[in-house]
Amino acid sequence: MPIVFGCPKCNTKMQLPDNAVGKNFGCPSCKTPFTVPASAAPSSPSNPSVNVAATNKPPVSPGSSPAAAQPPKSAPSQVASKPAAAVSGPVNCPACTAQLLPGAISCMDCGYLLQAESTLAEGDGVSPAICTNPVCGAANPPGERNCQRCGQVLPFAAGHLINNRYRIEKQLAIGGFGAVYLATDTKEGNRPVAIKDMICEDPGEFDIRLNFFRREADILKSLNSVPIVPKVYDLIEQGERAYLVLEFIKGKDLMKILEANNHSPFPIESVVEWGRNICDVLQHMHSQVPPLVHRDLKPENVMLLEDKKSIKMIDFGTARDLGKNQKDRHAAKTKVYTEGYAPLEQIAGKPEPRSDLFALACTLYQLATGKAPEGSVTVHEIDQLLKDSSNPIPAQSKWLFEMIKVNLNEDPNERYYSAREIKADLEKKQVTKEIPCPKCAAMNKVRQPFCGKCAEPLTDSTPPCYYCGKNNRMGSRCCIHCGNRLR
Repeated sequence: MPIVFGCPKCNTKMQLPDNAVGKNFGCPSCKTPFTVPASAAPSSPSNPSVNVAATNKPPVSPGSSPAAAQPPKSAPSQVASKPAAAVSGPVNCPACTAQLLPGAISCMDCGYLLQAESTLAEGDGVSPAICTNPVCGAANPPGERNCQRCGQVLPFAAGHLINNRYRIEKQLAIGGFGAVYLATDTKEGNRPVAIKDMICEDPGEFDIRLNFFRREADILKSLNSVPIVPKVYDLIEQGERAYLVLEFIKGKDLMKILEANNHSPFPIESVVEWGRNICDVLQHMHSQVPPLVHRDLKPENVMLLEDKKSIKMIDFGTARDLGKNQKDRHAAKTKVYTEGYAPLEQIAGKPEPRSDLFALACTLYQLATGKAPEGSVTVHEIDQLLKDSSNPIPAQSKWLFEMIKVNLNEDPNERYYSAREIKADLEKKQVTKEIPCPKCAAMNKVRQPFCGKCAEPLTDSTPPCYYCGKNNRMGSRCCIHCGNRLR
């Protein structure tokens, strides 16, 4: 049952949740903070010291009969004729809309602390700040930057103005690195924007996360000419907070759509078209000097727009370059990956452009089948599907699964060498298996580094050999100059 407790300073009576013992509250009258002591807990009905029924009866004087102690019959009408006391404050909790008890200073459902000021009245349009700590989840008054219950840094409430320009409308998502908001750019015709807010409580991690933000902004700027990449408008750094202002994408990510439709696969035609568009982004990234790798391509990071046809790639926060010199290229990188979508070399901390091709194959497989990718298990499943004459894959679509299987190979040299090659096969709707030598026209197996007849190079150049510094061709297992083992 609720606890009735008096403020230690002004003695204002207030009604608190039954689990309020040991928690911090603020008096609605004098604003004094206090902790509810254990002595304030309501007595158990079994406690003989408290007779709940007796407290509701008028006192009986010694020697008088119970009837004499009864109030006159006219008393009820006198009480009823009195005007009811005005109830101040909201009737429902502004945070969770649960019904509030009369005189309550906090919601018994979500813990939202009510204030006497009208700024927290029901229906005023000001949203509370919900704690993102999964073991807390308390609702806090607008303007609070730390949760009053657990101290966690809070996301912004609706109406907050960032940099005197961007007005927060609502929170779209929350994750380990921060929150994403829908906001309005008040200086650009009230255009909608998406704002990534970097929340970092640990000062030791601040510089690391800030570098991720700066890198994402630079990568998005370099991809400004690619249609399916959101535009970046601004990067704001303010003390221990940083904000990345991006083009607002109206739609849903492909994973949410899959889950909402009971993991029913998308039409093959749509999957092929989306694959072509993603290849444009990957090819642009991999062609940079030094090359950029995405490292987190998956259905969650692909948005389907409202026209149900167009897509946008989002979340380039884990993308990075491979290094400007030989030492940096061969050094182990931070291990960033999503299980099921990353090849072995990326899991080991040594991603390369063909690692993104593996993730692309996993993504296409999931979109075309509705099943989550599982590395070598997925390759086995594709083999079974292709061999089974009664499988649900139409004959005209088998080429797509053959292409996916090639790019799920654990050996990068067995995959396609570039997103450009994948796009070409997606457009031709076939898996290319042989190519002519540009010098002697002899046919060679695809992805063979040199012509078997005249030794003409057939593939793109690789980074210099780590041992001798000379270039080789993609697909070479060993350096043709010094014999050093290549990746």
